[in-house]
Amino acid sequence: IPNEEIREIFETTVKKWFADSAKIWNRSRLFEAVWSGNAEIITEEMAKLLRKTISYHDYKEDFYHAFLAGILAGTGCAVKSNREHGEGRSDVVVYNMEKRQVAIFEVKYAKTLDGLETSCDAALQQIEERQYAKDFADDYDDILCYGIAFYKKRCLVKREPN
Repeated sequence: IPNEEIREIFETTVKKWFADSAKIWNRSRLFEAVWSGNAEIITEEMAKLLRKTISYHDYKEDFYHAFLAGILAGTGCAVKSNREHGEGRSDVVVYNMEKRQVAIFEVKYAKTLDGLETSCDAALQQIEERQYAKDFADDYDDILCYGIAFYKKRCLVKREPN
């Protein structure tokens, strides 16, 4: 966990949520969608989670960042947050060593519901411009890049085409 602010959110909110809700939610559909590149299903599954779990007090980008990292930590794969890649720091990276896949997520908060699409596009543009994926090209066969934008209890996920 990269800093105190995200650590506090993780410890007070995400851990409590996992203790209560995650035990009863089957995340396999979400994880399968991540590794198959299906942004539409990721959006559906994340939207279900957001509706069931977060409070209207939680609408900040750092909260969503910690939320996503916590959700993806259940994949059984390594999850890293705010690590240097290319020419910047990616928000969340999930490593599937067994299948030689890596999924890069850039998180944005949209100021309006109509802004989800633009924020998603900005996240994907950031991944491209800062060359996050290039660091993984030699070690992974499949690099999946996702822009994810949140607005209150809604989200949109887009995948960068290979």
